[in-house]
Amino acid sequence: MKKFRLVIIPLLIIIFIAIILMYFNIHKSSNTKLEKKDYKSIQINVGEQIYTYNSYIYIYGKAGIKIIKDDKLILQDTFSVENPYLVTSYDKVAIGDKNGKVVRVYSHQGHMYTINEPVNVLGISINKNGYLSTILKNGDNYELRTYNDIGKTIYSIKDIGYNEGVPFSVSLSEDNNVLAVSYIKANSATINSRIVFYSIRDNQIFSGYTKLDQMVTVIKFLGNTNLVCFSEKEIFIIKSSYIQTSQQAKEVYRKPLNNILKHIKFIDGIGYVVCYGSPIGHNNNSFKQNTVVFYNQTGGEIGKFYDKNVNVYDITVDKNGAIIQDGRFFTAIDTSGKKLWEYQAMQDIRKVSFYEDKNKAIIVTNNEIKIVKVNKSLIDRQIDPNITQTITEEQPEKTSNDKKQESTTSKNKGKEEKETEKTSNDKKQESTTSKDKVKEEKETEKTSNDKKQESTTSKDKVKEEKETEKTSNDKKQEST
Repeated sequence: MKKFRLVIIPLLIIIFIAIILMYFNIHKSSNTKLEKKDYKSIQINVGEQIYTYNSYIYIYGKAGIKIIKDDKLILQDTFSVENPYLVTSYDKVAIGDKNGKVVRVYSHQGHMYTINEPVNVLGISINKNGYLSTILKNGDNYELRTYNDIGKTIYSIKDIGYNEGVPFSVSLSEDNNVLAVSYIKANSATINSRIVFYSIRDNQIFSGYTKLDQMVTVIKFLGNTNLVCFSEKEIFIIKSSYIQTSQQAKEVYRKPLNNILKHIKFIDGIGYVVCYGSPIGHNNNSFKQNTVVFYNQTGGEIGKFYDKNVNVYDITVDKNGAIIQDGRFFTAIDTSGKKLWEYQAMQDIRKVSFYEDKNKAIIVTNNEIKIVKVNKSLIDRQIDPNITQTITEEQPEKTSNDKKQESTTSKNKGKEEKETEKTSNDKKQESTTSKDKVKEEKETEKTSNDKKQESTTSKDKVKEEKETEKTSNDKKQEST
């Protein structure tokens, strides 16, 4: 029996130790290390703007431009402008200064050329080859100029007068052969638009297209021949060719508008994106406000997105799709309108855009660019470099729930603001009622005072009569 005890006790101890070790191993395996989401940070100056093309990041502002790829500085060019703005096509960008005279053109490889005009540049456009087209203001007249990829003038139109109209928008085809210009002319009763096509090779006008009683303010070549045009009444596409044929410019697509156009964006090589605003009048064919629609280069609808809880403040687009901003909440969708991921910011964000692919994003704050990997959802604390990287398996789901809770909190906040506004209105109403009441009391008091005054006057009158009677009696007595 003693021998049995001597054997069984050590065996039980070994089993107990084995159970403890097994428990700690299981517990350890349930704690996973959160993989860092390819978090990178690039410092920027206040006011600098961002444009991305594939893995290239263009950072530009009043003091110059930088082009970065994979932490490598491709270019840094310094200059000074007051109000910089950017136009883009694929990897080609042109930086102008509002009402300035200088335009600088860059590609992902670096600086291409700079133009210095003797007069103010009112508008610019650039095509995929780096060819630049400009609208110039020279006194009371306008000029148009087009430059090739080394900055040499290849086409110009001078002394465009008021009778011809004001050049409002310009675009050059991707094969560099056709320049399209939208002129707007105001008559006594109407405003008409005329789209004119110029042959760069033949140095002459070869076709035109007129739209009565509407302003065509945006035009853009989608490829070599299709020119998409936007007015306040319709979207239409004109197919044009510089080859001399019997029908050189033909409308091949037309969509009457039942909504105000809230945002218009172009996706290189794909088409364009429209966010529709409020309906025009009472129309059953209108889109719901804040509907985002993707179109191909011929006007065909390829995708659509609508969320009744999303108010579209701004849109950023590229070949991967679009990122919709609603305050601090961002929704990423692909070109079919399918939701990819969401991002809830805890601070003011200037811009969020795709970076390289659908699951990477660039987040731009006032002084920093954050490059992150996104999976379904993202909140700021997931990309905080100071946060601990060891969490349990349940925590990623908690992050998703946190976003929902933050969204609910945001909605509750909105509800509270509405209730506060209602309370404020009630208080105003009460204040108005109180003022009316005070006014009424004052009038009552005034009436009371008037009555008192009348009463006093009456008493004085009686007193005066009594004194008169007394005087009369005294006189009679004296007479007697």
